[in-house]
Amino acid sequence: MPLVVGVGMGTGAGGAAPLSMLLAAIATFGIAWTLSRFSRHLENTGSSYVFISRSFGDRAGTAFGTLNYVAVVFGPLTPLIFGGYVSDDLRTQFGIDIPWWVISLGLVAAIGVAVSFGVEFSSRAMLALASVGMLTIISFSILVIVQVLGRGDVSATAPLLPSSSGSGWLGVFWGMLFGLSIFGGYDSAQNLSEETRDPKRSIPRAMLITVSLMAVYYVVVAYAQVVGFGMDSAAIADHTFPLLALAAPGSFGASWLVHLLTILLMLDDFSLCVAGAVYGSRGLFALARDGRLPAVFTIVSRKRNIPVVGMALQVAWMAVLVVVVHLTGRFLAHDGVPEYLPVFVWIGSAQGLITSIMSATICLGAFGWLRRRDKNPVLLIVAASIGVVAAGITLIASMLQASTGTYLALAAISVFLVISFVQSTILLRRGRFAPAAFLEDA
Repeated sequence: MPLVVGVGMGTGAGGAAPLSMLLAAIATFGIAWTLSRFSRHLENTGSSYVFISRSFGDRAGTAFGTLNYVAVVFGPLTPLIFGGYVSDDLRTQFGIDIPWWVISLGLVAAIGVAVSFGVEFSSRAMLALASVGMLTIISFSILVIVQVLGRGDVSATAPLLPSSSGSGWLGVFWGMLFGLSIFGGYDSAQNLSEETRDPKRSIPRAMLITVSLMAVYYVVVAYAQVVGFGMDSAAIADHTFPLLALAAPGSFGASWLVHLLTILLMLDDFSLCVAGAVYGSRGLFALARDGRLPAVFTIVSRKRNIPVVGMALQVAWMAVLVVVVHLTGRFLAHDGVPEYLPVFVWIGSAQGLITSIMSATICLGAFGWLRRRDKNPVLLIVAASIGVVAAGITLIASMLQASTGTYLALAAISVFLVISFVQSTILLRRGRFAPAAFLEDA
């Protein structure tokens, strides 16, 4: 929420954050529908990479697919913010002083243990943790909304008006950049297609149900935070977890509620990291299996069929990121800003850009190969068009009044895509670039 409203980024959705979330939900559903149609025709662990390869060719698929999975593997933000908040909470509530990076490394160790048990255990654990957390948080959010609107402190329609953003529609669209990132993760189901019974039925259903649930959840929770802070986006930006500030005594809750929500958020952060590890490792496996990455990424454990190298790389990188940020963060932080926050904001904006680019590319691909094979071409065109337009708008909005970090992120992404495409072209000419493996529906 602090990023959606615009903390430290030059612009943002402000009090119109719920509108950004609503538009992001509509866009995400269009993208999810498009992905679900791809999943009914193509079954492969490396979903994004495979879909783009089938639509635009193997070299484009390799470039964009590698970008996507590299972003998942090397862009984990959760350990940073997790350690920072827990450290502050322990110091404030109990007088216990544990450095944030120590707590973050503890989280990384727990993630390593969880993913070693295989995808079935990881998926069930994530489902249980997410369900308990969502039900509790959305119940509290509804309580906040009822109280605020009942007192007449805020107009019920204000959070859904672009005028509530200091930058108007520009701010709303800019907020969608992080809104689309927040919805990210539902597509990880596709990477489990080769480990799922009846994947061409189960995977699309899982994605669409997940997006629908997330849409209701995120819009309601965002709405509660905006009205709970009286439409004051600066007050929201002052808190790492604004929802916990609303749950504090003297606001809308009590001490026990703050502790409960803190535990739930900690568990949710944990499940998010596990989901990212499962998603990224399967993508790296698919790329390596087709010769796009070193063959070492195809090594899987015999007992649980886990891509051990890809999984180990992600866990190791999370630990390295925490240590590096701790050692160098003091040179980036200023005016009392936590040492991990500048890196968190920069990587977050980069991931938002990558999400938009990937969504637009996949949806554009649906107009060609997929449209000619799908049973519902009209619905497909509508859904894909929503995805393309939404991604395009957020990309354009992110370039206007953006910070230097945003431009650097876009430049780095562009250079990565060009280098990857050129490398694929060189390998193709040398005869070392085999076509991608497709499990295609006849």
